[in-house]
Amino acid sequence: MQFKIPSSRIVVSIIFVCVVSALVLISYRYLGHEELIQAEPQASVVDVDVAMAEEQAPRGLPMRIKIPKINLDAEIEYVGLTPSGEMDTPKDTNNVGWYELGVRPGEEGSAVIAGHYGWRDGEASAFDELHKLRIGDTFSVEDDAGVVTTFVVRANRRYNPEDDATDVFTSSDGKSHLNLITCEGDWNSITEDYSERLVVFAERE
Repeated sequence: MQFKIPSSRIVVSIIFVCVVSALVLISYRYLGHEELIQAEPQASVVDVDVAMAEEQAPRGLPMRIKIPKINLDAEIEYVGLTPSGEMDTPKDTNNVGWYELGVRPGEEGSAVIAGHYGWRDGEASAFDELHKLRIGDTFSVEDDAGVVTTFVVRANRRYNPEDDATDVFTSSDGKSHLNLITCEGDWNSITEDYSERLVVFAERE
C-alpha cells in the first residue's frame, strides 16, 4: 500500500502569538459628570499564556494509536519514502506507519499514518476496518512521553493511487490534522496492489 507524495515541498511555519491583556477605560458623561470605568478582564494573562504554551508545545514521538470504533490498539512504526518517491509502509501488518518526514500528530499541519489492508492470504491487517469510521468518531495517539492526543473524524475520501495527494499531506488552516490511509478496491495480482486508497481525515479535538 503506497501513496504518491506531492513533488513540491511545503514548509509549514508555526507562528507563536503573544497575547497582551489591557485595561479598557470607557469615558462617559452622566448628569454632567465624567467618570472612568475599568472593564472586567475576561481571562487572566496567566491563563492565556498557559493555554498558548500547551497549544504550541512540541509534541513527542508517536508510539501507539487507539481507535475504539474498530477495536484497534496498534504500535506505530516510523516510515519515510520509497526509492520511487512514495510513502513507505509499516513492516508489520499489525502495526501502522507514521510519515516521519512530516509533522508529528498533534502539531499544526497534517500528520499522516498509513496501515495495511487485507494483506496476503487473508491475513488480518491493522486498518482492515478503517472504512467503518464515520464523521464524529474519535481516536487517539499516545506519544513517548505518555501524552494522549484525541482526534475527531471530519471526512472520508477515496483516491486512485496516482491522484494528487496534496490535501492529504499538507494544510494551511492552522489546525492540527491527522490523516489515516489504507487500501481498498480490487486486488491486482500482477502489481500486488489494490485499486483505491481510503483516507480518513481527522483533526485534533
